[in-house]
Amino acid sequence: MEVKKTLLAGALTFLAVAASSQIATAQHAAVTGDFLQTLPKDALLVSNLHTKAIYDPNEKKVGKVEDLLLDRSGNVEAVIISVGGFLGIGDKEVAVPFEAIKATEKDSKIWLTINATKDALKSAPGVSFDKVEGVWIVKDK
Repeated sequence: MEVKKTLLAGALTFLAVAASSQIATAQHAAVTGDFLQTLPKDALLVSNLHTKAIYDPNEKKVGKVEDLLLDRSGNVEAVIISVGGFLGIGDKEVAVPFEAIKATEKDSKIWLTINATKDALKSAPGVSFDKVEGVWIVKDK
């Protein structure tokens, strides 16, 4: 579990830096050396995603963000969602494309949604974290 937490912390830090850099570059932010002079006002913070609940279109909770997977360029490719269970017991992790998650603001807080039901997510192929390799893998059926 500690390896997973360490890897997650590193990935989240990398994501925050990569996302900020990409957004700043896209907005032609002024950069002096390696220091940004401006920051994007509409950036989505990793801390606002990790462990946040995800809801279906009917505002029913379907799971929570467990992890984010980045490609070698720093782009978020997938979101690992923990579905079902109670207090971490009996839950299942599934992977969805990052684009499947929509972030909006509701009651001055980040509100994450996915166009899928809890049952659909529960029936999706499961994934598990390989502690030896330090990667998420699709489980065999």
